[in-house]
Amino acid sequence: MTTTLSAPHRLLRGWWIAKHLFALVILTTLITLGFWQLDRLEQRRVANAARLAALAQPAIPLTSNTDPASVIGRRVIVSGTFRNEESVVLRGRRSDSGVDGVHLLTPLQLEGSDYAVLIDRGWIPSAQGATTAFAVTRPVTIEGIARTPQLRPDSLLAGRDLPLPGETRINAWLRVDVPAIQQQVGTKLLPLFIEQLPDGSASLPRPPDPYRIDEGPHLSYALQWFTFAAIVGIGYILLLRQELQRG
Repeated sequence: MTTTLSAPHRLLRGWWIAKHLFALVILTTLITLGFWQLDRLEQRRVANAARLAALAQPAIPLTSNTDPASVIGRRVIVSGTFRNEESVVLRGRRSDSGVDGVHLLTPLQLEGSDYAVLIDRGWIPSAQGATTAFAVTRPVTIEGIARTPQLRPDSLLAGRDLPLPGETRINAWLRVDVPAIQQQVGTKLLPLFIEQLPDGSASLPRPPDPYRIDEGPHLSYALQWFTFAAIVGIGYILLLRQELQRG
């Protein structure tokens, strides 16, 4: 008795196999991107919760002998004198109301110490005249959140901080790259920087509202990726159904 094996359906042969694999790769990628955005959202929520918890804690006095690892993310208080002539700005910053501008970044010489710490003093509308217009010569006491240096990512796509043509000093930075900024500051910098907290004054520079917390666009991005995945999946099922009806 001879058994005759039927040929596999045409949707399981040739180019259709490649089409199935391609659709599977696209669908898997879209779903993975959606879950990646959900993971980013959870990380953002954890960071926001940590920020609010830090704001609720009493401020820690910061000196040159303080272990940086013990205060990162915490509320700190520091006294000293601004080194106004060494101020720089952080490019591409916006005020709480969404107005484009920069942040003023000034080294603060610690009281009774050879060390200084970079202070992100807040938003100003323009970089022009930042050093002179917002110079403070009297001793000050600053309260803020201690942050880790913002080093340039090891990527060809990451923006670089470079001086303008004809200049040797970088006056406008993309990030608070403490080791790089150290090269143009005439005293030792602590390996951290401080985001100054508002002191109730309406004058400039204007630190951002520390309680202004947002979760970013991650949820909407996740929904977009899942929507694209649904479109691809349903569209491919309809295509297969059409092919089956045609056969």
